[in-house]
Amino acid sequence: MIKSNIQRNFHSIVFIYFLLFLFQSTLFSQGYWIKTQTPTHYNLKSIYFLDSLKGWVAGDSGVILFTSDGGNNWTFQNSTVNTSIHDLFFLDSLNGWGLTWHRNQFGPIGTTFLKTTNGGQTWVAEIFGKDLNFIYSIFFTDLSNGWICGEPGIILKTSNGGNDWIEAKIRNVQFSNFPIKKIRFFNNNFGIGCGGMIDIFGVIWRTTDGGENWDAFAIGPEPINDFQIINNDFVFAVGGDYEYGTAVSHSTDFGLTWNYRTLDIFGIANSVAFRNDMEGWLNLKGERKFLVTIDSGYNWTEDPTPDSVQPNKIIFTDSLHGYAVCDSGYFLKYIPPLPTKVEDIKSINPIYVRVIDFEIFPNPFNSSTKILINLKQSGKLRIELFSILGERLQIIEDKFFNQGNHIFEFYPEIKNSGVYFIKISLNKYSAAKKVIYLK
Repeated sequence: MIKSNIQRNFHSIVFIYFLLFLFQSTLFSQGYWIKTQTPTHYNLKSIYFLDSLKGWVAGDSGVILFTSDGGNNWTFQNSTVNTSIHDLFFLDSLNGWGLTWHRNQFGPIGTTFLKTTNGGQTWVAEIFGKDLNFIYSIFFTDLSNGWICGEPGIILKTSNGGNDWIEAKIRNVQFSNFPIKKIRFFNNNFGIGCGGMIDIFGVIWRTTDGGENWDAFAIGPEPINDFQIINNDFVFAVGGDYEYGTAVSHSTDFGLTWNYRTLDIFGIANSVAFRNDMEGWLNLKGERKFLVTIDSGYNWTEDPTPDSVQPNKIIFTDSLHGYAVCDSGYFLKYIPPLPTKVEDIKSINPIYVRVIDFEIFPNPFNSSTKILINLKQSGKLRIELFSILGERLQIIEDKFFNQGNHIFEFYPEIKNSGVYFIKISLNKYSAAKKVIYLK
């Protein structure tokens, strides 16, 4: 009987190591998305998260939903409107804005601002400016200074929290009537806008003086629908049309010059979000799939959405947490890849070794094992067990610990032998290692 158990354990170890050898180069090469249903079935068009937990989504019929736990639970907020909300922006947990277009029997006729000063517990709607001014995007750097953009070719600035809006000067009259779809600032001086017209030009607007003056220049033949400022130099933009397909463009000098190209992929890129400097995702308008890159946008591959839902906008709050809003009230959560090698962990977080250093002994193990952790800083420590498919199985520890050495005795709550991962998170840093459990 003893010999039989030894033989069985030996064969289990050999088989597990064979699986590791076979799959270690491909497992978790990129993350994946899971689908959840929000309390609404209306199409969701806009999303804004302050961090990985607290965020708002909005969409058709004036629906606004709020979550404080990363989308696990949602509460309705009364927007006071019944038209589609296409943009949200929050400066902090209290102060936020939304944009919608009010209508008559013939269609949209102008813009309505939504504003909250208590995190969305109450929203106030106010009609903005003239009829036939359609605002697409809003952005604030503080409670006083903000910008909006839209059509026909307008950028406006406020310095008193939105009580008054002054039209900015756009030097290039050639693009004066082109719709401006999005506006964002990297700091108080540098800002970028994007837009254009189908079959004419895709245009970038750029300011270096806090939005007082803007330069506009064409970077391609089709509209630019979205962009992300990755860092103080690198900006990535997306767009396209149905005739020539998805278009991507990038700048390495904060929008001064651009490299524009079309991909041999059908569809119009509607939004883009990068998880880190290398991995980025975009969704295609009317196409039930993502495109993903793991080399900073040089190559892109198609990735179908869960159950073929239609995503409308993507965001990443950090390298581990991504979200997307979809038609029919669906909400997608990004599940990040778990590294299979220490080298993989270093590539995701280059300084993790200086913050978290840990060993697991014995490994492989049977009934229990010890996790020895050296923390280079104090903070909220979280220890988790994951399956080889990325499913969290057990929270081993989750509380504050001081800097120094700590030992944890781990008794697994799992039934089957196999390969698992133990993930250690401290503040904004994380690392993971493989463990082999022999029942």
